[in-house]
Amino acid sequence: MSLSRRDFLRLGALTAAATAAGCTPLGRQLAQDELPETLAIPTRTAASAPNQPPPIALRLLNRAGYGPRPGQLEQVQQMGWQAYLEEQLDHEAVEDTAVNLLVQNLSIGRMDSDQLINLGEPDVVRELLWATLVRQTYSRRQLYEAMVEFWGDHFHIYLHKSMYMPALKALDDRDVIRPHALGNFRDLLFASAYSPAMLHYLDNARNTASAPNENYGRELLELHTLGVHAGYTQEDVMETARILTGLSITRREGEGGTGQKRFNPEQHDNGRKVVLGQVFPAGQGEADITQLLDFLASHPATADFIATKLVRRFVADEPPPALVASVAQTFLQTGGDIKSMLRLIFLSPEFAQAPPKLKRPLTYVVSALRATGADVKNGRQAAHWLRWLGQLPFTWPAPNGYPDVATAWAQTLLTRWNFALALATGEMNGVTAALEPLIQASGAATPTAQLDLWATLTLGRPLDAPTQALFTTYLGAADLPPRETKERTAEALALLLASPAFQWT
Repeated sequence: MSLSRRDFLRLGALTAAATAAGCTPLGRQLAQDELPETLAIPTRTAASAPNQPPPIALRLLNRAGYGPRPGQLEQVQQMGWQAYLEEQLDHEAVEDTAVNLLVQNLSIGRMDSDQLINLGEPDVVRELLWATLVRQTYSRRQLYEAMVEFWGDHFHIYLHKSMYMPALKALDDRDVIRPHALGNFRDLLFASAYSPAMLHYLDNARNTASAPNENYGRELLELHTLGVHAGYTQEDVMETARILTGLSITRREGEGGTGQKRFNPEQHDNGRKVVLGQVFPAGQGEADITQLLDFLASHPATADFIATKLVRRFVADEPPPALVASVAQTFLQTGGDIKSMLRLIFLSPEFAQAPPKLKRPLTYVVSALRATGADVKNGRQAAHWLRWLGQLPFTWPAPNGYPDVATAWAQTLLTRWNFALALATGEMNGVTAALEPLIQASGAATPTAQLDLWATLTLGRPLDAPTQALFTTYLGAADLPPRETKERTAEALALLLASPAFQWT
């Protein structure tokens, strides 16, 4: 008899208590190619004690990406976690041909704005979500994909503002966020400021000298650069809006295509402006915008704001002040070099000693897919689960992006457990966990050996003795019918995917 959902939740509560201390054909080929031919299962030793912190390599894989795929933890430990970090920072040197080919074959990888608008909103949305999920699940450039997500939240654009937004957001992801995700903050800020998607989303396309619109100017200061506590005033916001007048987008083919960036000097306020004491002389035209963005990109408040967000994302919900100060100093010294800031964060004592951090729903789902070697044949079911969990990419309605602290996601626990059960027991249409290939690669012939395999894949370590005993009791007698044994071992995997030790890393 299979585990009922009531029994699953009951046993899940017991497991939570026991583990808390340890706190397309091408797509199908991608999933298969990444699975190891052989897979070692560590033996239970003192190292698997419940209070033992996770190895730094596992923490890096979980924080600087979307968790390890089968066998990857051992690979990183062999090469050295610092060497792996440097490899990830040099992302363009990491071979990722299969993923790139898969995405480039999509319309969003090759079409311009007019073509994508004509393709239609549903198809563009489907392709954008599919490409995001495929990259996060299968890409070998894990830190790069994590930073694409980070900057996508920082310069957040709501996908459903209008019928044109999916096409514009797809181009923003392709031409703004991705080229600069591990580059320089100034370059990224400039690219975002001139992004047709951003100009449309925050209404700067309607910001003119005769009718100023402060929406983008306010968010540029509050969310993209200085932060809300930087001491600017409403007057600074209005002056910023004046500087940005005339920066718009085209709306018809006669202007070079729909949704192209455009500066209209006739709509620009050419008067003198002052923002936070910085004077913008009259008559500068578009040079006003360049001066503003340069000023904001090098401001100490921007350095502190970006440093705080990076440390919160990768280290702790409550960012350690000393590390934030060091990262902010690096920001100013390097002119906003993103790789330098990340290197400092991941090599810091604060990262090595960081408390467990709750995976956001997207990271939770993708890390489960990666841990189980899942073949994602289509993204529809995964997208449904992400919607139910509250983090379907690009659909947060406010411009501040998805929250990055555990308290924002506390209500998703039950849905996470249901997702884990659906994935492990094969109830997710279009998504198949590679349980049988992994069992064969590891030689885990018995339920107990398979339990050890699941623990290795999900937790990166064998189970401690009390948790092992709990699971062994549930797996039952050795003479159970094969079908029931298979069901119970799959349900044991679901419990591990739902455990605090997998969700808090």
